[in-house]
Parts: sequence; C-alpha cells; structure tokens
Amino acid sequence: MERQINLSQLQAMKEAFDTADEEGTGELDMDTFKAKLAPHLGSDITDTELVQLFMKIDADCGGTVDWEEFTNYFFLRGVDGPDQQEWKFFPQDFKSKNDPATYHREDVTKIYCTPGIDKYISCGRDGSMRCRLCRLWSPADLSLHRTIVNGPAWVTDCVYMPTARRLVCASADRAISYYDISRGVYDLAGRVKVTGTMGVPLCLSSAVDEKSEQENIIYGDDSGAAIMLQCGRGELPARVLKPGDFQYVHDDHTDWVTQVSNIHELGLVTCSLDSTIKITDLSRCKVLHTVTAHRRGVHCFAHSKAFSLCASGGLERDILLWQGSTNRQVGEMTGHAASISHVAIDNRRCQVVSMAADNVIKVWDLRNHRCIQTIADVDWPSQEDAHPSAMMYDPARSRMVTAFHRLAVWPHMCVSDDNAGHEEPLVAALYNSLFQVVISGDESGTICMWNIQTGERQGHFKHCHGNGRLTAMTLDAQERRLLTGSNSGELKMWNFNSGSQLREFAHREEHVEYSALRFVYDADRQSSLVVATGWNHKILVWQDEEADTVSEYRMFSGHREDVQCMAFVGPHMLATGDYGGRICIWNIFTGERRFSLTHEAAEFQRGVEQLLFLRPYDPHASPILLSCGGDGGMRVWRMSSTPALMCTIRAAVNRLDCVNSMCCDAQHEHVVVGDTGGHVRVWKLDPNLCSSTGPAAEACFTQLACWRAHPVGISSVQCAEVQGVLGGNLLLVASQDCTVSLWNLRGGLVGVLGKHTWTLPDATTWQDAKGVRTPAAIKETGEAADWHADALEESSTSDDGNDFQEWASPADQVLAMRRIRGDKHATIAAMHRAVDAGYSALTLYDASALPENPDGRKIAIHSSPTIGSKVAQMPPI
Repeated sequence: MERQINLSQLQAMKEAFDTADEEGTGELDMDTFKAKLAPHLGSDITDTELVQLFMKIDADCGGTVDWEEFTNYFFLRGVDGPDQQEWKFFPQDFKSKNDPATYHREDVTKIYCTPGIDKYISCGRDGSMRCRLCRLWSPADLSLHRTIVNGPAWVTDCVYMPTARRLVCASADRAISYYDISRGVYDLAGRVKVTGTMGVPLCLSSAVDEKSEQENIIYGDDSGAAIMLQCGRGELPARVLKPGDFQYVHDDHTDWVTQVSNIHELGLVTCSLDSTIKITDLSRCKVLHTVTAHRRGVHCFAHSKAFSLCASGGLERDILLWQGSTNRQVGEMTGHAASISHVAIDNRRCQVVSMAADNVIKVWDLRNHRCIQTIADVDWPSQEDAHPSAMMYDPARSRMVTAFHRLAVWPHMCVSDDNAGHEEPLVAALYNSLFQVVISGDESGTICMWNIQTGERQGHFKHCHGNGRLTAMTLDAQERRLLTGSNSGELKMWNFNSGSQLREFAHREEHVEYSALRFVYDADRQSSLVVATGWNHKILVWQDEEADTVSEYRMFSGHREDVQCMAFVGPHMLATGDYGGRICIWNIFTGERRFSLTHEAAEFQRGVEQLLFLRPYDPHASPILLSCGGDGGMRVWRMSSTPALMCTIRAAVNRLDCVNSMCCDAQHEHVVVGDTGGHVRVWKLDPNLCSSTGPAAEACFTQLACWRAHPVGISSVQCAEVQGVLGGNLLLVASQDCTVSLWNLRGGLVGVLGKHTWTLPDATTWQDAKGVRTPAAIKETGEAADWHADALEESSTSDDGNDFQEWASPADQVLAMRRIRGDKHATIAAMHRAVDAGYSALTLYDASALPENPDGRKIAIHSSPTIGSKVAQMPPI
C-alpha cells in the first residue's frame, strides 16, 4: 500500500489530516488516523494493515503521528521501497589519450558539467603568471577538447548560461568573463571587472529575471553579498562595473559566500562561512529564510527535488539534511573525519555523495541517513588521482567525476539485485508477531526483514555499526524497535521498517564487546530499560529516554569473567552467566545481587552459554531457570528463596559440542535448544516440573524431536506462533552458514528464507512438511558416547581442570579446536583462556595423517565456506 500513493492522493490526505486535527496539535492518534485517512489509502486495505502502517510511521512509540512523520515515511522509503537495488561507485581507468602536459599543474577548484554542449569543464589555480586556464573534456573518453586562456588570475568558479549559450568564468582579479560557445569557437565575448570597493567574486550561478526575462549571472563574494549582474555578455573591451550594471540581491552574510545556486522550488540559496544558509526571493531581493542548523562555516549544499530536501556540509564534518520550505533539520549524516568540501545528490537512487578535505568520499542512503560506501586512498586505481580536490555527480551518465590534476570517473553500478539476504554468519533471527516478519542480522551488520508467510525478503539495510561487527540484537517490549550491539561497544536502536537510527546508548567503559541485550518493561513502574552485557564483566543499564543519545546509565559489578548470556523474568529478576560458570541473579531495578549459582564442571567446560526462564504453571510457584554449559548439559534450577539444582539433562548431541541457543514457546510448553554441531532438540514439558526434583524432574522433559538443521553451528532458535498453521508453533533457526530456516517442532522443514518460497497455511508448499528428508542427528556411538554420558554425570561434582590432557587423544584435540572456532562469541581472550585451561596441546594434522575417532573413522579437515578457516569436522553419516 505504501507504493500506491500519488500526488493527488497525498494532497487529499493533507486536507483530511488538517481537518482531523481538531485540537490544532498537528498530530493524530491511532483512532483518528484510521477514521480519517483510511479512505485515502485504498479500498482494499484491512484494519490490521492500517494499524501496522500507523505503528511503522510511529516508530518511537509516541502514540501519535504528525504530517512530517507521515510524509517522511513514504518519501524516505523511495519509489522502489526499502529493498531497491544496491548501487555503488567503481573506478573506471580510462586509457588516457591525452599528453600529460595537458593536465592541470595545480589543484582543480571546480568541475562543471555543461549539458548544452555535453562537455566537462575543469578550472583551477594552474597556468603561468600570464594566463590561467579552463579546460573542456569529452565525457566519453575524457580526452581534452579545448583549452581556454582566461587571464593571469586564478579561476574561482565557472557556470554555463543555457539560454544565452555562454560559459562564464570568475577569477581572483575580480574579472567575470563571458565566452561564446554557440558556434564552437569559445571566443571571449565580454568581460567586466568588479570595482575595488566590492568583494572578489567567489561563486557563480545563473537566473532568469522575471521582469526583463533576461538570463543574468549572480555571484557571491568575499564580503558576504550576493549580486546580480545585468550586463557583461557583450562588454568588449573589458570595463569596470558601473552602478546601473548590477543589483544587490542581499548582503546579509558576514563572511565569504561559498556557494550560490538558483533553485526553482526555493529561490536563490546562498551559504557562507558565517555558518548560515539564506533563501532569497529573487523578484523582491528579500531574504525569506535563514537556516542556522550549522554551528560553523558552510562550504556546500545540494538540493533534492524528489525529496524536497537539502543536504549541506562544512567545517563541522557532518552533513545536515533540512527541508527548504520549513528550514527544519530532518536528519544528520555523521562519519567524516574532516570538513566537508563537496556534496551532491543522486535523486534516482536516493543517495548523497560527499567529499571531505582529507580526500575521503562517502556515499549515503538518503532514506535512512546511513553510510553505504567509503572511498579512501587505497580504493583508487591510480595514486595520481587519490587526492581529489573537486567532485561532481553527472546524473545523465550516472557517474561521479573527481579531479586533482586530471579527471577521474567512477560509474554508478548495481552490485546487488538478488533476494538471498546474508553473506556472513548469522547473529540471530527474531520473529516479530506485530508485523509478522522475521528480522535477521549477520556479523557484518546486515539486517533483513522477511515475510514469514511467503519466505520472501521485504526489506534490508546494511552496516548498522559501520566497520564494527554485529554481536547481539533484540526487539523492544512492543516489538516496534530493534536494538543492536557491536564488538566496538556501540548500542543502537532502529526503526527496522525504514532502517533509520532512532537513538544511541552511550557509555564511558573500555573494551566492551556486547554478547547479550535485553529490553525490560515494567508496567507498574512505567519504566523501560535497556540492558547490555559482554566482555568487560559488567552489566550496563540505561533508561529508554526520548533523546538521540542516552548517556546516563547504571553499572552492575559481580562477575569476574566475561559475561556470555542473560535472561529476564518479571517482575524484576535478571540472570547473567559468565565464562567461568557463574550465574548471578539481580534485581534489575535496584541493582542488588541476590545470589549466585555455579556450574560445577571441568574448567574448560564451565562456561554458561545460554540462560532461559520458564514461567511456572502454578502462579504461586517459583520460576524455573535453565542454564546450558560448555559441557553440553542443561541444568534445571528452582529459583526459590534458596535456589536448588533440580536435575541435569544432556542437551548437546555430541561431545565437545555445546548449546549456544535456547528458547521456549509462548505457553512455556516446549523447550528448544541448538548446538554448535548444527543440531536442534525439542522437548515437551510436563506441568509437574515445578514440584519435581531429581529423576522425576528429568522425566518432565519428553523429547519430541532431534535433527540436524544445519551443517554448521546454530546461532539462534526462536519459536514463532503464527496463525493459520496447524499446531501454531513454528521454529526459526539461524545458523553460521549464513541462512535462516523455518521448521515445525517435529522437524518438518518449511523452507530456507530467501531460497524457497511457500504459502504458510498450505503445507503442500513446504519443502518437507513431515520431516521425511530431514537429516537425522549425527550421534556418536560406543566409547565416545559413553564418555559423554559419564562426563555429564560427573560434571556436577568434578572441579578438576587438568584431566583434559590425560584423556585428550589427537582426535579429541582437533574436535576441541573446532568447538573453539565455532563459538559465536569467541575472541582472542577466549582463545587464551582455552589454552590456559588445557588446550595448549591442540594440533591440526595434515590430511595424509589424519587421526582416527574411537570408532575407527577418519576425521576430515576441510575449509568451511562460512567461517573461512580450516576446521576439523566429523564426516556426515
């Protein structure tokens, strides 16, 4: 429905919006939105779709939407929606036909495209003391077409007058020169000089005078004035301007005017080093608006007619987006390390191109304000061009043109037109029941949205943490916003429907790599908390506030090892588990640590990998906590005033595999785990679990299914309750093999997102509804299985971390290395701890001398297509 709104509908909705706003607040709540705007959004739109549209627009959960939010949602999605093709710039290395002597000898100050004669024009500071040059180049092969000798002073700017067919150059000696190009001779047709009492012309633009219908030149000077010339095209010999030859448009700037441009939709726009941008009515020579969003000098701006936005940049290194009609700032693009010198907009592909003084070029998505490409020194095919001093965008040929001493071309090319999704290992896949979509994220920071009813991708955005790696993600309590954390310590909140960043949660800690995130909401306290933990042994808690950056936070200390997982159960109980086997139980609102639990196991197997709270069937009973450790076992704890271990259950299928993902369904009737071997195991829970202990508690877990869902480790599992599906519950499985698969709880495969398509209520469209072709779990037999069972039984009492080298055969060592490298939270510190715990004897063997497993089979060593490193794996049966 977002793609069916045309201009007439938009005007009608604006009238309906204003009429419905009876209180004059400029905002509509959901009921008013549905009642007044539904007739304008199509007759086939359902009430559910209308509610979902309102919530997509109101991404900050404020309960109301204003007209600006409404229009920005549609406009910033772009004509082709959020999943349009991905375009990037690639260098094109022309085989130059030019003699090196024809290149500029000094920095080029301006590149200009003249559609009327189809030429690129470059001008700069080079030449001799007697003549300064402008050069014209053929766009087809960048061959030199013409050289224009302008005079002894530097050329500051040039512009083409399409009606008069004149090329106009301004120079530092106060001269403005007109060249006749109508006959292809480029002869000097006129020249005027600004008087000594006026400023030096720095920038040029052309405009048609509405009174005389004559095309005139407007220039900005170093005194802060914008002046319209009413003569000069035929002034030969050159003469000095007289009082009747010009008219001041305004002189309101207090510093150099750095750019002037006549924009039909706005008027004359000028920017200055005085940090302001002024919009002037040319017919009245009156300043209408002054944009004061910048704090320091402004160098450049560009206007997007399609989006009714302007982008401007300057000394403060950030690109600001503002609406020309209201002068209101609507966005900011942050990422440059130096002042912005040039900015351009590609309306067709919704991109902003910016260049900074350090020669770094960045490409931004205009819809969500994120950087999608960075061009630095190392990306240039020739280092002669790697320090550009000028840049422009040629929309006719869809390419960027830069210049230092010569021109270089970067064509705009489509690099992605597929629907596959991820190219790096998955971090998690989350089901959003509100919009009935799956949200998946991989380590590179690519976030994809999938329609669970069909398996098709319906949106994505990339590099949510720039060059950082995505390490954790979760949804807020209302399932309307996405939280992501990175290995660089960034924690951000997103509108995942549009890919725009809502806020960032800052901290002052060092060496934070997030491993787990939770959003906690308490209705009684009317409090929303963002909780994060990771590799600094701390738990950080922020209040979810209405701010771009939330800086105030609390910190809980109590762990002595890196924290790997976290779970929460209302009203206030938070559990965190660390690498050393310690589980801390906190009151999330007071910060009090109530008590601690410990995994008793061999030292290298103590780590708490996953935590999950079960809501008891008896509302008066204590919660149940499930914890999975590095030994592959799942421990069941009763969280009463005196916590007790109820039983330990084998969860991982094979030895040296561990459970690194765990979930339960909404009714807490099923528990699902996924391990590092790619296996998924499902149990049915007995209601008597809360009152059982020992063998009776273990008997409350009845295994429904166990299968190998993926050939490599599982990253996350989540139950999805979907209407119209027999049984209701489906299972999302994200894997290190870069894919997300959808199953039922009996091992029936619906399909792989982005690879298969289906109609969810129709089981005949599934890949394997009955699980006939589902790979069975690869189980170890004989001596290996006996060892694993014995190890689990002894893990509750054994605390000896030195037994590893006694029983570790070469085969065990190879498989142990596989487990370390398959750990989704593995870091250098984790590697060192593993070595200290007894992995120092690990060895990777040549394929010609592979060790044997206890059952006599060889171990195959091959390269994983996902991880990219050589790992040892059991050959499939």
